[in-house]
Amino acid sequence: MKRPACKCLLVHLLVLLSNPENLALNGSVTQSSTYSTWEASNAIDGVRYGPDASTYCSSTSSESDPWWRLDLLDVYNISTVIITAHDDYMAETSGAEIRIGNSLDNNGNNNPICAVTPDPVTNNTVSYSCGVMVGRYVNVVMTGRTSYLTLCEVEIYGTENLAFRGTATQSSTYYNWEVQHAIDGVRYGDVSTYCAGTESESNPWWRLDLLDVYNISTVIITAHDDYMGEINGAEIRIGNSLDNNGNNNSICAVTPDPLPGNTVSLSCGVMEGRYVNVILSGRTSYLTLCELEVYGSENLGFKGTATQSSAYSLTWTALHAIDGVSNGPDPDPGTYCSSTANESDPWWSLNLLDVYNISTVIITARPDCCVDQTNGAEIRIGNSLENNGNNNPICAVTSDHLTDNTVTYSCHGMVGRYVNVVMTGRTSVFSLCEVEVYGTGNS
Repeated sequence: MKRPACKCLLVHLLVLLSNPENLALNGSVTQSSTYSTWEASNAIDGVRYGPDASTYCSSTSSESDPWWRLDLLDVYNISTVIITAHDDYMAETSGAEIRIGNSLDNNGNNNPICAVTPDPVTNNTVSYSCGVMVGRYVNVVMTGRTSYLTLCEVEIYGTENLAFRGTATQSSTYYNWEVQHAIDGVRYGDVSTYCAGTESESNPWWRLDLLDVYNISTVIITAHDDYMGEINGAEIRIGNSLDNNGNNNSICAVTPDPLPGNTVSLSCGVMEGRYVNVILSGRTSYLTLCELEVYGSENLGFKGTATQSSAYSLTWTALHAIDGVSNGPDPDPGTYCSSTANESDPWWSLNLLDVYNISTVIITARPDCCVDQTNGAEIRIGNSLENNGNNNPICAVTSDHLTDNTVTYSCHGMVGRYVNVVMTGRTSVFSLCEVEVYGTGNS
């Protein structure tokens, strides 16, 4: 059965989790050559450090333009790449290009650049922000160099479609255009079997329950090619209320009139909510959704650099608190947590390298013990480096009796470049396993 011209709306609603999956573990790899037993797959085995580099690091031979390539086996929205080099071979990762895309031209080495590793590399694990780049292939290539290329671990983090975790409902159902079709992962096909649709009615709506509260930054809407003129003016609403079926929640955006193309990205700033509604307010119409995905707020910590008042030992570096690993596979937390020495007023500081409106800070303490080493810490945000940034305004103070090792603090849009966590008036060891910062650019 085919109905008259429908109002086909594909809304891709994607949410970025703060603890994303390492996509590299699901892929396959190759490299331009292999030095001895230093296989390409060693760089995606989940092991950053080990006793024998040849069993957990990959390496090419010394050659012109050496490269390593990861095939993710599907196309992903990639936000972060983390590269771990070997202490003894850091020069063999310095100045490498990280390229992401869908092309295998020149073995994938012509795809767009996410980042270039520092030259020289001074830390063996470095996180690179790609914004949001779409691709199946991730290449690391030493362009214009004759060298070995040695990688001990490459980790890839992207966005998860939380719609798969959620449940959906709509104001009515047209024929067999069931509500769950919009969260089945199928964007294109026979419209009546992959799209959800309401009857033609007043103020038709569709609602996604994410089953938890998230910081949502972007909604991408894709319209059906044949019906682009019939989705203009749809409201995207986000919030935690079910008043009026969720249609009274705050507006993220309204679709343009006319739609400039069948795919449009709409920024929500950072909106907190469990429910995402799409509604044609003040209209009598069908509403058809073919797929929904949602983007959440990016962890700004990946963009920055970190320092601390001291280091407990050489391994407990400040950068471990922004490496994307809050609970690593290694039983030694010194490989993924930061820690100061035992001292008066210990502190840790994140330089975001730009000024942001900060909405949320998430702190993860050691999972093995010592949660008290984070108790009563002040989270300070601002633009001053007076007293190492520890005089900036306070966002929050951690509980003196933390019961969970990961806690979220709301900062309500505080403006700043520096995020400090400081134990004021205490003599203590101060350890952090991860600090995540969410917000938006300060225009």
